[in-house]
Amino acid sequence: MVVMDILEELEKVPQQPEDLASCDLLGFDTETTGLGPGSSIISASLVLRDRKSGEDKVANFLLNPHSPIDPGAAAVNGFTQEFVEKNGGDQKEGLEKMAKVIILAQLKGIPLVAYNAKFDVSMLESDLEKVGRGDLAEKLSRLSVLDPLVFDRALSRRPGKRKLENAMEWWGVSPRGDYHDAQVDTQAALDLMCAIAACHPEIPLPAMEWQRKEYGKWAESWNRWAEEKGARKVEEEWGL
Repeated sequence: MVVMDILEELEKVPQQPEDLASCDLLGFDTETTGLGPGSSIISASLVLRDRKSGEDKVANFLLNPHSPIDPGAAAVNGFTQEFVEKNGGDQKEGLEKMAKVIILAQLKGIPLVAYNAKFDVSMLESDLEKVGRGDLAEKLSRLSVLDPLVFDRALSRRPGKRKLENAMEWWGVSPRGDYHDAQVDTQAALDLMCAIAACHPEIPLPAMEWQRKEYGKWAESWNRWAEEKGARKVEEEWGL
């Protein structure tokens, strides 16, 4: 189900229990002009999942960030400069709407779910700063987040890659379309988080400290391996 005003839908949602197995979830994913600092959001999806009914309420965004799209990013997400400039909506308006949806969900006890959440959240914060809404960016710095990537690393104990599609396959979850589409990836992250929660209901909410601890253990292990192999190290703290 696609809704035009997800804020109105959120207003109807009751306060949620601190229970990973039953609370509603808000999924979030972005497609961007690049992967490095200074990149901007082109498209995004917010998906509100009712855990009782399994119904999704979806809000999709296509923005014109008024900045060039890196060819590498375009090859992955399929967006061209011409298409975005012609069809993209107002950047500031779209970013404000995203932030307000996330903030309202947080007030109702609905965690934000995003695969590799630090990337998507930092992109939104950075873009809000660019359009003069640092006040909203500041509110996003204290989120309750569930990152299936952190959970997968901590709980699956499997070898191999940790892309969303790899995690989906391991946990026995099928995608609802082609990856690297914001809505598909958002619903995939929600499906994955629900599968993990079903297997590990003992994980408490909010789960921020648990995730920070598990990320730290993974980063320490990875950096020891990277030191030996001459590979790139990762940040030692999760950053959320």
